[in-house]
Order: sequence, then structure tokens, then C-alpha cells
Amino acid sequence: MKFLILTFILAISSISVAQETLKYRLSVGDNFTVEQEAKQYITQDLGTEQIIENNLIGVMYFEVVEATPENYTLTMSFKRLKMLMSSPTLGELSNSDTESDDSTNVTNMLFKGLLNVPVTIVMEKSGKIKSVTGGDKLISAMFESAGIDQPEIIAASKGQMEKQFGSDALSNSLEQMTHFYPVDATVSVGNEWTNSYTGNMSAKNNWKLENYSKETITISGTATTTMSTVDENIIMTLTGTQNTTVVANPNTGMFSQVTVVGENAGDTLFQAQNMTIPTTIKSTITYKISK
Repeated sequence: MKFLILTFILAISSISVAQETLKYRLSVGDNFTVEQEAKQYITQDLGTEQIIENNLIGVMYFEVVEATPENYTLTMSFKRLKMLMSSPTLGELSNSDTESDDSTNVTNMLFKGLLNVPVTIVMEKSGKIKSVTGGDKLISAMFESAGIDQPEIIAASKGQMEKQFGSDALSNSLEQMTHFYPVDATVSVGNEWTNSYTGNMSAKNNWKLENYSKETITISGTATTTMSTVDENIIMTLTGTQNTTVVANPNTGMFSQVTVVGENAGDTLFQAQNMTIPTTIKSTITYKISK
């Protein structure tokens, strides 16, 4: 009887301290499609409350083209982009969709230029993005698609586009979708680790392995965040928190779904008007593997 009890205790102990290596395990030729849905609820205090709602749908196709012991090289191309901006009081403010046939909508045509133009991503096995190249081709394709060839217009708007679709911006954005594994470490269920993101949305993340089985990895994350936008007329600085839930495949390390819920608050300064407006942004972003 004592032997059975001791065996049971040892078995339970071995389960509780099981160490797992969390990382991506991909092969050349692997490909997957990610569907992104982002909902943003912006509230600004202009004496009366003004609300802006942004809804974004994006579809991205990835393929692994090289694998080394340290890194993966992938190509990524956009397959669809849709953005709707609206307000309960002002109605629909903007509606763009690459699946629309409306060639008079300049934003539609700019977005269409992004489709099927591959960029190259080098990613560590932890999901940290080392580099993205090809953002300049994306921006050139946007101008070409919209029929914009005037140098002064291109010069005036290129900087703003680089903030969204330039190589650095893409690197920062993609890393928020991929980088949730610890670097060169084994962990047990209940263990925690940290990392950080930079860019227009910076975050200091604390991650926790909630579950590990033959079928599923579940990771939770909490973060303190800063949203920062600076251009010629607008300076926005918001701080807040976000919560992330990751569900992934233990065999490949690929996520099946990532959900990020955040809230940030602070001020938006309109420099020309010398006006400071209290601003709050609530957002929910979901990434799902569709293939």
C-alpha cells in the first residue's frame, strides 16, 4: 500500500514539473492564411462626447521559404483589406474594400495596390521578428494602383503610408501577432516570462503558460501599453493595458487564434488649433488561421 501511494505521489510530481519547449516548428513549404479582425471604439471629449468606430478586416497569406536552426524566412502578401469608419452621430465616414469594383474610391484603389505584393519576413523561433523587407514595394504599388504619379502628392503622403505599411511598421505590427514564446527556455504550466514590443503601439508583456496538452497550448498575457502618434499636426499619447489569449498547436507552434483586448486613455493634441482633447480607445483584435 505504501509503495502504491509513493508511486502515485511520484507520478503526480513528474506531471507537475514537466518542462516544455515553446517555439515555432515549421518547414520549408508550410503555408497558412491569417484572418485579422480589428474593432476599435474611440471616444473623444469635445465638450460633448464624440464616438468613432473603426472596423478592419485583413487577410494575409504566409509561406515558409527558408528554415535554419535559428530563424525562419517567410513571404507574406495581403489578400484582402476592408476598413469601415463610422460614428453614431455622423454616420458612415469611410468605407473601403479591396473586393469592391468601385474604382472611383481612391482608398479602395490604394488598398488594392497592396494585394499580392510579397514582403519578406525573418522570424526567430520564439516569434520575434528580426526584419521585414519589401515595404517600399508595397507603397509604390499603392500609388500605382490609384494612378497617383504626381511627385508632390507622393512626397506629401508617403511618410504617412510608411507609418502603416513600411517595413518597420509591418515588423512591429506582425510581431504583436507572433511573439509570445520565451527565448531559449523551457517552461512548465504556471510558469511566466516577459517580452516587449515597440512601435506606435508599444507593450511590456507578461506571459503565462496556462495549459499544455497533446492537442493544445494555451497562453495568457497581460501588458502595460503606450499608443503614440506624432505627425505635423497631431500628437497623441495614450497609456493603458491589454489582455491576450493565445491558443496554439504544440506540434507546429502555430497559433489557431490570438485575441487581444485593450484600453488606452490620454490626450490628443491638435497643434494648429492648440487644442488638447481627452481620448480613450478600446480595441479588440482577433487573428485566426483559416488554413
